[in-house]
Amino acid sequence: MWIRSAVFDAYWRFAAERQRVFHRRGAGDPPPWTDDGIIGRHKFTNVYRAADRVSQYLIRSVIYTGPQELDEVVFRILMFKIFNRIETWELLTESLGGLPTWDGYDFAVYNAVLTAAMARGKRIYSAAYIVPNPGFGETRKHGNHLRLVERAMASGLPKQVAEADGLREVYEMLLAFPSLGPFLAYQYAIDLAYSPVVDVDENEFVVAGPGGLDGISKVFADTGGLKPSEVVAWMTDVSRDPTLDCSAS
Repeated sequence: MWIRSAVFDAYWRFAAERQRVFHRRGAGDPPPWTDDGIIGRHKFTNVYRAADRVSQYLIRSVIYTGPQELDEVVFRILMFKIFNRIETWELLTESLGGLPTWDGYDFAVYNAVLTAAMARGKRIYSAAYIVPNPGFGETRKHGNHLRLVERAMASGLPKQVAEADGLREVYEMLLAFPSLGPFLAYQYAIDLAYSPVVDVDENEFVVAGPGGLDGISKVFADTGGLKPSEVVAWMTDVSRDPTLDCSAS
């Protein structure tokens, strides 16, 4: 049996109001979109992951812009997500005279562009999350990350993910690479799922990140032994039922 905390109902009220704000903004309603002082005053992550600014850019300008061959799509996704920063992608595109491509990839050229940007005081990584240094022997972190992308491409990852039976399998492939822990491997798996490369259901498998784990600990006083992924699945699929007694299994 799991036990919900006093925060449980407050969470759902917050989530429902955020959803209403999302739809009001999408419908073109003028602000304010809510009477909730906290939601109206502070910034929060998007209701849908794919709706955030960086994910929208990834989908429009990285995945579906440029050659659609398997290797090229996977390479662009990995190259973009390693840095997860629109400005870095645009810097590479401008400096290379076109979109980054696996066919035209040259470590020395890419490394020089990024090194020069850092020398000018430019940030090349997003602050959204930290990507650990995989330690391939290069002097700078970004050089090691370029080597990581090389390793993934040379290992046949594009063909493997295209043949994967599900999201979990894609995740496990990514998890095998140096420095890609559970959180990052899952994020990259979802990003690949935005593309035509893999045909998987995003709802079939989930890995709770640090924020999700923190939220679970606040919403439930006791999860009754359920794994975080099982709690997320339950919150998604079951608690929509207003007649459900959430205090019992």
